[in-house]
Amino acid sequence: MHFWLVNPFDPLPSDQGIRPMRYQMLVAELLRRGHTVTWICSDFLHIPKTYRRTDTLRDLPRGLRAVLIHTRPYRKNVSLARLINHGEYAAAVRQWMARNPPPDGIIVSYPLPESALDCLRYGRAHAVPVIVDVQDVWPDQFLDLLPRQLTWVGRLALEPMFRQSREVFRLAENCVAVSQHYLRAATKRRGTPFPSSQVYYLGYEPSVVEGDEDEGLPDLLARGFTPATTNIVFVGTLGATYDIDTLIEAARTLAHNAPQVRFFLAGDGPMRNAWEAKVQALGLQNVTFLGFLDIAGLRALLTRSFAGLVTMRGNVHSIPNKPNEYMAFGLPLISSLKGELQQVIDSEPLGVSYEAGDAASLVRALRRLLDEPGFADRCRQRVQQVFAERFSARSIYPAYVNDLERICASRALVQELAS
Repeated sequence: MHFWLVNPFDPLPSDQGIRPMRYQMLVAELLRRGHTVTWICSDFLHIPKTYRRTDTLRDLPRGLRAVLIHTRPYRKNVSLARLINHGEYAAAVRQWMARNPPPDGIIVSYPLPESALDCLRYGRAHAVPVIVDVQDVWPDQFLDLLPRQLTWVGRLALEPMFRQSREVFRLAENCVAVSQHYLRAATKRRGTPFPSSQVYYLGYEPSVVEGDEDEGLPDLLARGFTPATTNIVFVGTLGATYDIDTLIEAARTLAHNAPQVRFFLAGDGPMRNAWEAKVQALGLQNVTFLGFLDIAGLRALLTRSFAGLVTMRGNVHSIPNKPNEYMAFGLPLISSLKGELQQVIDSEPLGVSYEAGDAASLVRALRRLLDEPGFADRCRQRVQQVFAERFSARSIYPAYVNDLERICASRALVQELAS
């Protein structure tokens, strides 16, 4: 079967130095089974906020074709520039679909709602099954950034986006989501259950863990990393969604009573300069910003860390990439997420939970892992088991592709009989 994958955000297999994310892992399983994929993506990379190197496209695996849509750059994830970028992408995808013969199935990420709506309309017009893969409850995250008393104003201003979102889920018959919370939100917006729906977590590719853990160490050391200390690590975009102010306040407390502990933040983003300035103003020596790391650097960092921070505010009900990444390396989690992941963390246990915005709560969570080595060891052991059972790409994406094959089999059969 031939699939279109409509997603501007995730890295391609040819994007060097960036670890595999959801759609790269999905595509790998599709190709392994002999399917072909056309990935309609943007030429602007969402994570490092840079343009793709087009000369690397020759390194794509056999069976995968990439269609690069030119879009203008953006610096902040929540910004007018990003909305303009999305509008350019959606318009170009719409034009591209109109010029090309239909595939056997379309997988479209949500967001973007504009592209999801276009794919659903195209699918109806050409009898092509469309699978909407929900990775966020867009545009709700914009409301999360407003003071509570202004939420109603934001809701009113964003009503056209909410209307578009309702239309997406009203038309969708096949819905996949990265968490139960997102699936419930999509179902609520639709008003009735989807004919076909399933949760497939983001997952993580275990082969990343299996590389040389010393390869990226010299670069890490040059950036200020100290492998001999007790290292708490954060990996992610340094933007307003993340609760880094609370991390800094907790580090300020622990600098006095746990000097062996150091915090290392890997990644970049619009808030990095402000947070670095705050750390410098406080004179903290136990917080280091490492910048954006490639796969080798991440592997070297995570294999030498004590625990991983999932420190988010606002949109806290998802299961993002970060906990999967930490669990792949056997790190206990220190998390502010609510909902299903908090239940798993607290019941297994996989680590400790804290309240976003509450530095004392974060310190208590950290101290439990630091002061109870038996508990930390139990978390570390259970993290490895739960990752293999529920969050490894090797358990998630074969099941995902089974569903895709089932949903799209009837069209593929019709096309085969007609040829």
